[in-house]
Amino acid sequence: MIKIRIRNNDAETDIRFPIEEKALHEKLNEINIYDGDGTAPSSFVSEVFWPEEFSMLQDRYVNLDEMNYLGKRMDSFDTLETDQFLIGITKLSDPSVKDLINLTFNLDHFTLVQDVSSYGKIGRAYVMNTEGCIPAHDEDDPKYAAIGKGLIDRGLSQITERGLLIYNPFDELTEVYDGHTFPPYYDRSDFLVAVQLGFEGKHELLLLPDDERAIQKAAVRLGAPSVHGCTADIDVVNPHAAFMAKRFQSLIESEGIYEVNAMLKSLGSNHVSRNKLSAVIEATCAETSDDIIRIARHLDGFIFLPDVSDEEDLAHYLVDNRDDYSMNPEMEDYFDFAGFGEYFAEKYDGKFVSGGFVFREDYGDVGMFLCHDDDEDEENDMTMGGI
Repeated sequence: MIKIRIRNNDAETDIRFPIEEKALHEKLNEINIYDGDGTAPSSFVSEVFWPEEFSMLQDRYVNLDEMNYLGKRMDSFDTLETDQFLIGITKLSDPSVKDLINLTFNLDHFTLVQDVSSYGKIGRAYVMNTEGCIPAHDEDDPKYAAIGKGLIDRGLSQITERGLLIYNPFDELTEVYDGHTFPPYYDRSDFLVAVQLGFEGKHELLLLPDDERAIQKAAVRLGAPSVHGCTADIDVVNPHAAFMAKRFQSLIESEGIYEVNAMLKSLGSNHVSRNKLSAVIEATCAETSDDIIRIARHLDGFIFLPDVSDEEDLAHYLVDNRDDYSMNPEMEDYFDFAGFGEYFAEKYDGKFVSGGFVFREDYGDVGMFLCHDDDEDEENDMTMGGI
């Protein structure tokens, strides 16, 4: 978390980062800073509250979108990573916010060791930090003691209030953030669709639904004249939601990214399972935004069994997970699982899709769901969600 105070003329307000776009917009309105054209708002920092290591930013103008991105990166740190980051700041010469963002991607340059009781423990901590892991059952290998001793002998260690720091001042940090477009970063878990917004070979990641200002700002950072001049390609991060990704790609191309973003907002992203929504979209052959909104409203009426690929899988799932279909394990060798699965799929008019099996317990035909008219009263009573 970052907390600073910003000033515009005689007006001041405190901001904690990370902050949502809408809340940032409201904070800026408090001190009469306009941010409606998509450009990154900059403001004068009159005071730094936390972390104290950010004191170099006081009495400077900073890009608040950069501060927000930095806050998101820091928000994911555990205690050790926070200590590495704050120690790293002391090794930078008069860093800018850009430098601080790049530092978050270079924590492997700053190894902190709390247990310094042996060279081996120092060596293992160094390898773990710089390489990300050590082989299993390899803890007692004498090579770690040699590595630890070598680091000490080379003068690369120093005692700090946060532990023993292993740091090579001649190692250059990798520049991940170029000062223009933010590196891809999945800072939210509640998104439904990830989109790579592109312009002239540059890209920024959008996690939709989001505030429209976030989309507009990304286009400005890319140097595009408008969002409509950008490409927008779905970034498939979940193979179970691959069909949904294809469908939303088609919707972005036919309806536009703002329209798709508005549709996603209406789904209630905190309550809709991406895997289930993708499966039901595929099962019902939904093609339009209206189709998908209707599915989301009735998602609780569908049952989704993940990783069920055929009739035999379906029968095993039912026998193993539902009390009304349970049986004595001794009978399983004599039971026709494939036949039972076929009977169940036909009984409920269910559909096998790329992510599993979808059916409705009200015996409604899944494939015909979008052909039926909703009863208005029933629709008002339905809620979105389900897993």
